[in-house]
Amino acid sequence: MIRHCKIGFAVLLAVVSGTAEEYPGWSAEIRSKVEAGRCIVLAKRPDEGGEPDSRFVTVAAVVGGSRETIWDVINDKENAADFLDGVLESRVIERRGDRLLVEQRTRVGGPRGSYRYRLWHELRPMRRADFTYAGGELRNVLGSWWIFDASEEDACIVVYSLHIDPGVLAPQVVVKAGMRKTMPRTIQSIAKEVARRK
Repeated sequence: MIRHCKIGFAVLLAVVSGTAEEYPGWSAEIRSKVEAGRCIVLAKRPDEGGEPDSRFVTVAAVVGGSRETIWDVINDKENAADFLDGVLESRVIERRGDRLLVEQRTRVGGPRGSYRYRLWHELRPMRRADFTYAGGELRNVLGSWWIFDASEEDACIVVYSLHIDPGVLAPQVVVKAGMRKTMPRTIQSIAKEVARRK
């Protein structure tokens, strides 16, 4: 379902909790490219109305499957190493309702090869998950997942936004260039696991 990435701007009409919501800066043209099977690198996160936060790389793609299955796969932290490209270890350390503390070890380019870190995940079930850095071998990690309805009945638009700062040895321009290549593979891993669970 995912072919390749293109840089673009988009206005997305998303049905969230039964109401159409319009996000500034997303065009119908880009939405049609996403729904045609492309993974698009977006200029802004869905929640940004003004200038984009330049720390983030944000990608969007259609994933076939129900909202519930997509949500379950995105938030399956205990089994993430089994299906998520680049995740070597993952476990939930603490649960507080819709808040999770997760420890992961992921494969990252560069001399270290992998990093171990902890993230707090704030869940808004079936719609959005935000994560923030809670310590470990990186300087900072921030990100979000969104799930929006797609035109197809059994599919959703998945948006993944991420900022990683590994520290002084990796300039942000290099880190972000790598993320533009790896983040579409992350969504592709999600799509494959959703298809497997159908």
